[in-house]
Amino acid sequence: MIQPAAGAALVQPITLAWSAVVDPGGPIGSYTWQVSPTSTFGIIIASGFTNASADSSIPTRTQDNVSGLPNGTYFWRVKATQIVGGVVFALDSAWSPVRSFTVVGLGPAPGTPTFTSPANGAQFHVREFFLINWTDVVDAHHYLLEADDEPTFSYPLTLTTDAMQFGTTFHAGWGNPLNVFYRIVAVSADGVRSLPSPTLNVQITNAAPVPPPPTLLSPIGGATVTLPFTLDWSDTANPQVAGYDVDIDNEPNFLGTVGVLLVQGVSRSDYLVVPDPLVDGINHFPPGTYFWRVRAVQGDVLGPWSAGQSFTVVASPPTPPGLAIFHIITEPGSVSGGNATQARVTLNMPAPPGGALIKLTTDFPHAQVPTSVLVPEGKTDATVSPITTIPVPGATIGTVRAAYGLGWQQNSLGLFPILWGISLSNESVVGAASVLGTVTLLNPAPPGGVQVTLVNNDSDLIALPPSVFIPAGGTGATFNVLTAPVSVPTRVTMDSGTGFEGYHAPSTWLTLIPAGSPEPPPSLSSLTLASAKILGEGSTTGTVTLTSPAPAGGALIPLSGSMEGQVVTPQSVTVPAGSISAAFTITAPQVNAPRYVLIQATYGTIGGTQAKLLEIDPGPPGAPVLRALGVNPTGLIGGTSTRGTVSLVMLAPVGGGAVTLTSADPSLVQVPPTVSIPAGNSANSFTIATRPVVIGATVRIDATAGGVTRSAFIDLAPDPNAPPLLASVTLAAATVTGGNSVSGTVFLNGTAPAGGVSVTLSTSNVSARPQPVVTVPAGQGSASFTVTTSPVSANTPVTITAILGTATRSASLTVLPGAAPPPTPGTPGTPSLVNPADRATVAQPILFDWSDTANAATYVIQISSSNTFTPLTANQTVSVSQATISGLPAQQLFWRVRAVDSAGAAGPFSAVRRFTAQGAPPPPPVASLSTVSVAPTSVVGGSSSQGTVTLTAGAPPGGAIVSLSSANTAVATVPASVTVAAGATSANFTITTKIVTASTALTITGTFGAVSRTAVLTVNPAPAAPTLSSVTVNPTSVVGGAPSTGTVTLTTAASTGGAIVTLSSSNTTVAGVPASVTVAAGATSANFGVPTTGVTAATSVTIGGAFGGATRTATLSVNPPATPPPPPPPAQSATLSVTATGRSGERVTSSPAGINVAVGSTGSATFTTGTSITLTVSNGRSAIWSGACSSGGNKVNSCTFTILGSASVSANVQ
Repeated sequence: MIQPAAGAALVQPITLAWSAVVDPGGPIGSYTWQVSPTSTFGIIIASGFTNASADSSIPTRTQDNVSGLPNGTYFWRVKATQIVGGVVFALDSAWSPVRSFTVVGLGPAPGTPTFTSPANGAQFHVREFFLINWTDVVDAHHYLLEADDEPTFSYPLTLTTDAMQFGTTFHAGWGNPLNVFYRIVAVSADGVRSLPSPTLNVQITNAAPVPPPPTLLSPIGGATVTLPFTLDWSDTANPQVAGYDVDIDNEPNFLGTVGVLLVQGVSRSDYLVVPDPLVDGINHFPPGTYFWRVRAVQGDVLGPWSAGQSFTVVASPPTPPGLAIFHIITEPGSVSGGNATQARVTLNMPAPPGGALIKLTTDFPHAQVPTSVLVPEGKTDATVSPITTIPVPGATIGTVRAAYGLGWQQNSLGLFPILWGISLSNESVVGAASVLGTVTLLNPAPPGGVQVTLVNNDSDLIALPPSVFIPAGGTGATFNVLTAPVSVPTRVTMDSGTGFEGYHAPSTWLTLIPAGSPEPPPSLSSLTLASAKILGEGSTTGTVTLTSPAPAGGALIPLSGSMEGQVVTPQSVTVPAGSISAAFTITAPQVNAPRYVLIQATYGTIGGTQAKLLEIDPGPPGAPVLRALGVNPTGLIGGTSTRGTVSLVMLAPVGGGAVTLTSADPSLVQVPPTVSIPAGNSANSFTIATRPVVIGATVRIDATAGGVTRSAFIDLAPDPNAPPLLASVTLAAATVTGGNSVSGTVFLNGTAPAGGVSVTLSTSNVSARPQPVVTVPAGQGSASFTVTTSPVSANTPVTITAILGTATRSASLTVLPGAAPPPTPGTPGTPSLVNPADRATVAQPILFDWSDTANAATYVIQISSSNTFTPLTANQTVSVSQATISGLPAQQLFWRVRAVDSAGAAGPFSAVRRFTAQGAPPPPPVASLSTVSVAPTSVVGGSSSQGTVTLTAGAPPGGAIVSLSSANTAVATVPASVTVAAGATSANFTITTKIVTASTALTITGTFGAVSRTAVLTVNPAPAAPTLSSVTVNPTSVVGGAPSTGTVTLTTAASTGGAIVTLSSSNTTVAGVPASVTVAAGATSANFGVPTTGVTAATSVTIGGAFGGATRTATLSVNPPATPPPPPPPAQSATLSVTATGRSGERVTSSPAGINVAVGSTGSATFTTGTSITLTVSNGRSAIWSGACSSGGNKVNSCTFTILGSASVSANVQ
């Protein structure tokens, strides 16, 4: 230990210094120091650490500063953590010998701040946010806010916050019950801390008091309103974002769970009521009397409802048919530092005489809009300005809403801190040289300018101004960083923040190297823009400059810069080898209002980033560029028309603008070739015509202007009320022999109405003649007809055509020539014997086989014991050239055959063969009844089942007659008997059932001979007709233009013919569905496509289905392309310190590697901010984790958290 000397009496700040540890086992990753009021270190009043840099050439620092200690005697110690790698990874040294020092005063330190609110001992609910405020003291440069779960604040602290604060307010909140202690310390510009403030105790408990309900302000007392209108009430104490529930009902007692409308999570103390809040095409507030009430939400606890008030809705003034808001666009959609922005409301057609009054609101308290804006007569657009905002410490997203008539549209608005951060002209510099620092904003500084606080974390090595001021309209400022000589490479850090936002930007590093060191590798020195402002569709040049010439192969420098998704820079630019700079082109898109784009470039050993803000302003009117295409409705009956709307990025120039339109299928959907937009307007509508369809169809239409194309999809459905159309005609066969007939069928796209439908039939060739007309009976969807043909000498193609109204459908038929006529009959020829062979010995029954003979109609086979065939043993006439004979005597026999023609004339006998018949086989077994079975064994009453009787052996000659009976003929009947054919072993019969009201089991009995067998059949009542069980969409949230898939599910399987589920969309402009979807017979579900169109604001669409008297819905969220967040800051590092206590012999390690701490010691490591870190105890032990990673007092094996800044964790190993 080097300083302070043992027992030294000192005035703060105090420098703690110690000797470096050198060990061949590995480098020192960190040093940890502690200060305690006792030599046993039972309470740690101050603690800190120094960490190794990611650059191994920079040694770990061996000194640190301490201040903010009350006068008194203190003890301090330090230990080293060595990186050894491998499984162990790191080892902690023993603590150094303990030294003491005495604080006798506080040097040039700020005063001690005190908390002003909330009151000490205040209570808040879980997840209820609250503000902590403190006094701003003289000489305070910034503040450190600490939180712990015990009042001594012994390090390491259990609870963590973003300690560095630049204002005097902190937005606090906790997600679990807790007793929290806070203290605040002021820090001077040169890093000297004040004494800590008195402790503030806050209790987080759901038993905290609930404030009184809000007071309803308007409308009240039955006041008369017209839609849309605003509900207004008083803010509750400590209002929350997402802090109110609004309930509207049509009866004063608010019965039931939901009345007319229940809106949860309202973030401000007013709410714009629109006729169709659910976007389901229904006016939920027709004229009448309504009642409303409000309650506050305090974190996890709901407050009481206010007393109800009434209001009366009267009919609104009529609006022109079809006139609606097409979109509202925030311009720009993101803003920083409390700057104002604006929006543009666009109608789908010009406003009527007197104009169109649009009601306006936002859904979050951070932004305020005018209550209304008037779109002038004949115009489609109006600018909403100003939209005022407040500074925010972090990203805050809300929406701006516009309402007119029965409709409304909304668009997102993002608020962000204005400070991007600090960039330096060098990553590394020789100590004693100066560096240029630059502060960059994300928006121009608002009125009054922006004061950016600069924090010097190493005042003994660098000097920088305590702050820089950027005047109103400015986008940045520069400052000098003076450095001191160093003997070893040393890394220093600096921070920045804004007090008016309470925002702490990411840290920035600078490496100081000794004189005479090798020149550091090149890093990015600057990014400059040829012009800080350009016009839309214009361009400018950016230049990147390195600190030294680019290496061999050049320096590839990634670039970024986009305006609400439209990229304005190339992906990268290369500085050629040996050069120090390179230029790139920035091209701006067309804009209607000023936009601000952060241009960034990155290059260096630690990812040094430079940034500049570019302003893009509206240029002179140019070629129109398409912004959006919409269709409403998108689902319609074929043959009807709908309306489409197109809008431009800017108002159309003098002479107007034109948008080209095309249809992917003009035979079904027709659009005009172009739609004109008058000068000074940005939108117009056009008519989309369609033709009737037999089956549902989806057609895409495209709109193009200025090189930009947008698409929309139109779903056409058959008209369920129109006369049926001819769907198709089919023939039972594609070919037929002339002289024969073939059947055909005509099909309609629906069922025929009363009186039926007559379909005319025609032929292309008289060789095939259909009947002239076929009638489809009422209620049927098809009918059959007959086509009669004439003989032909060659293959003859014929087209059979069916005609109904203007629709024709055809089927093809080929008529074939017939076979050649038979020859003139003559005397049959002589058969040749085939089997059995001459002199063969064969078993009975015997198959006799001979050749076919010309002109034979029948054959006579004779068998005799004599070759003279007297007497005959067998004499049979058969119609084919085979016979199977049994029952012959077991002896030598002779056989012959002759043919007989159709006139009865016999031909000559064949040659004679002899054979020996073996004895007849034993008689077959006597058959008896084996089983009676039914299939299916359970049926719905009114349907049939099939019964089967099975014998033990083949039925005797003449068959086996099995008697049948039913035990309950009132439910199921069977025939009196069923015959099993001779030689067969089974036969089937039909069981007819009747409709029942309850399941009935009955016995079916079969009897044959003296044997009876039974089977049980269950007859069930008809199941309830299927109804619609659910409608779902997957995914439930899509980006406009991407499809979703809908699924309808029935309560039971669809019956024969399927189930047609009618579909609907509450906003067909955004998400379309077919008119219906069919669930196939026997199935319980079916899918359908849900195409969507691009939107400019998140839109909820209700997808509905109806069938069987049931209606079900699903909600699909269609979102605009994500507004890109502010560019991420360059990757930063943060230090994690872990202290392990408890069971000795165990260690705490991290993944990714870096932490390896033995119980009884503290270790630290550096990680990139945003890294997810998992801490684990060795040997599967559990620990109670606290600090940046907390297990809430529970024993767990590991703890995972994301490091966002320097943090500490304690592990009490069990």
